[in-house]
Amino acid sequence: MNIEGSIQQLEQRFVERPANYLVEAELAFELKQILNDQLQSAHLTGNHDSGNARGNIPDHSEYADEIISTTGIDRAHCEVSGTNFGLGSSQMKLDLVLFADEVELSLEGGSKKFRVEDLVTAVEFKFIKNAKYLREDSKRYNLIADDIDRLAGLPHHVDTYCLVFANFDLARRPDTEEALQSLKSRSSRVEVRHTHPKTVDLLD
Repeated sequence: MNIEGSIQQLEQRFVERPANYLVEAELAFELKQILNDQLQSAHLTGNHDSGNARGNIPDHSEYADEIISTTGIDRAHCEVSGTNFGLGSSQMKLDLVLFADEVELSLEGGSKKFRVEDLVTAVEFKFIKNAKYLREDSKRYNLIADDIDRLAGLPHHVDTYCLVFANFDLARRPDTEEALQSLKSRSSRVEVRHTHPKTVDLLD
């Protein structure tokens, strides 16, 4: 599925009500809601480890059985990880993913892990609140670059977006415009978008 229209809807909401967004997670969860309102659930299959607990606590397999027996799962989710995502650390998660029609869940202890083969789209968000400019090799520039590199490392069947929201136009000067263009050209397969309260093509 092409989520371009849903991303534009989120960007439009940000431009119309920029004071409504306080933290990055609000942007990710809003896009999640926009997508799930449009899409039917995916079919879920799953497996889990023993579910044993330490000490004199009864076996927890019955709870794990209940989780993986869920017949459907929302197509869009936030903070998703998987054992074969190849993100550089098992602790790293993608800000938002869109799953295919069939999803396999692996329940490891209490952690839900997914397969990269079941991803259709991956999105990373950056919400930059205080910086007025974007300079190459600055901390914020490097954080965005890291997101782009992580997305670029996913298999080619996954569509990838890096969405940068900011309270100010980070590219108001020639040198900062160059920094933004440098990020946009960092990977040919990651679409980098920058939205701020006065984004011209989103203003009515």
